[in-house]
Amino acid sequence: MKLSALVGDKVPDVEVLGLTDDSRRVQPGFLFCAVKGLESDGHDYIAEAVSRGAIAVLCERPAAAPLAGGIPCLEIQDLAQRRGQLAAAFHGRPSETMRCVAVTGTNGKTSVAWHLTNMLDRLGLPAAYLGTIGWGRVAHLQTADSTTAGAIINQERLACLQGNGVRWAAMETSSHALDQGRVDDIVLAAAVFTNLTRDHLDYHVTMTAYGEAKRRLFTLERLGTGVINVDDPFGKELAREFSSRLPVTTFGRDGAVRYSDLRASPRGVRGKWSTPWGQAAFELPVVGEFSVSNAAAALATLGALGMDLQALVEVQRHLPPVPGRMQMYTIPDGPLVVVDYAHSPDALRVVLQALRQHCGRELVCVFGCGGDRDRGKRPMMAAIAEEHADVLWLTSDNPRSEDPEAILEDMRAGLKGRACVYECVDRADAIARAIGCCSDGDVVLVAGKGHEEYQELATGRVSYSDRKLVAEIMRRKAGSSAS
Repeated sequence: MKLSALVGDKVPDVEVLGLTDDSRRVQPGFLFCAVKGLESDGHDYIAEAVSRGAIAVLCERPAAAPLAGGIPCLEIQDLAQRRGQLAAAFHGRPSETMRCVAVTGTNGKTSVAWHLTNMLDRLGLPAAYLGTIGWGRVAHLQTADSTTAGAIINQERLACLQGNGVRWAAMETSSHALDQGRVDDIVLAAAVFTNLTRDHLDYHVTMTAYGEAKRRLFTLERLGTGVINVDDPFGKELAREFSSRLPVTTFGRDGAVRYSDLRASPRGVRGKWSTPWGQAAFELPVVGEFSVSNAAAALATLGALGMDLQALVEVQRHLPPVPGRMQMYTIPDGPLVVVDYAHSPDALRVVLQALRQHCGRELVCVFGCGGDRDRGKRPMMAAIAEEHADVLWLTSDNPRSEDPEAILEDMRAGLKGRACVYECVDRADAIARAIGCCSDGDVVLVAGKGHEEYQELATGRVSYSDRKLVAEIMRRKAGSSAS
């Protein structure tokens, strides 16, 4: 595409082969967008971009000096907000010929987006997932650095998926992404809201600002329909506000899509759906009412988009597990060990409450809190764990640049002495010791990291996986029990 086709006529008529706002991704013939971010300023990397072969540079402020080789440097007003629009144009506006669904909320984003993708695939509609676990077709996910990619990368990925026959995309959409306008230029068939509880106040500072970021999703110009959890107080506000502006389908115990008669089954949970499209008995391979709520969100979304209720109920019977979400490990005569991504106060609470129902003896919780993140939630999480579990193991999560012992001290402030508490900074050791002390009837929750394949330390990322570690510990435990 010619540069003039992207930014106007009065520019050099050069051919643009790619577009990026990350100087490290520049290749010969690329257009580099220099934007000031939260942690770095793209203007400081213009020279690097040119050295890597940038054919032109767009910037927010004039360059201090002419660029080497006469490379054009064009000042673009509101470039930070316009880069998604530029990327959409460059990649042929892929979302206009796809059906994209954005899922936001403190908890449940991954599960709902994962369910949507798998349900669509089982219905014969080629779908992709984009979120915390990765991006792409579910059988061939590629790694992702963040829950929601930047505005330029989002368009690049959608174009790639579209070119490979994908017609639907379910996207986790974080509050950071909404605040920064990363999905503003994506045409959305539906937007889903799951819930709003405390998290990310290191970024948003107040719950009001956090909620406003979530609300922003429903103000986007090219949004088809809203799907909102009205069990959540903020969700009720959203439903009241936006029902007069766009089609809205609510879900929850009092929603248009609601569930009732929940009971445990050998495969998970049975119950009854009541929807605007009829009623149906269901069986879901999940644990906990919060998991049923996530399934309701997916059902409500696809129902609102015209899918047949009975077909949806049937594919939900065969939903695959969400990686790192309520992932269970069992051995004969051993404890049930569950790995879950729960890393916010409310997420930890609902997971522990769900597991209590499956616990014949002691409920053990192994968890930590992330470094360089909201310190205020650390004592809250410890208090919740102490209230709902019998034994706690306080350990590291992703300490990043913080002293792990200092994080434990913050967590300790929330304890009241009601539970048996152990501390072990080494996460792998804490998990091994916790499982080693347990037997048949006990339940061990390993919370906080879920699907992650790394741990972030002061020295950088190291390879680490709760899932692999737990699987190996359980294998050894089974072997020692048999010998």
